[in-house]
Amino acid sequence: MKKIYLMKCGHVANAHDSYGNPVCAICAGLTNLADEVEKECVKNVGLEGRIAKCAECGVITESKWNLPFFEYCPKEDCDKYYDGCFGWN
Repeated sequence: MKKIYLMKCGHVANAHDSYGNPVCAICAGLTNLADEVEKECVKNVGLEGRIAKCAECGVITESKWNLPFFEYCPKEDCDKYYDGCFGWN
């Protein structure tokens, strides 16, 4: 089973560096928090009762660590993710 890591930038790791370490490709080069692991995520523990909104089109779904480009936003009403509404390329 693939491990899921929450990075200190708030995003779930969505890439790996040249050494195989988890990294956030969204924030890489913008902040040093992109390659610092906050915690390993287990199933959807810690997300109970939370919702996530697509940052582009606003579609709402249940928060899950494995949503595409998931960003955990504990100080906001909902988390963020991307649902593919504008394509994947």
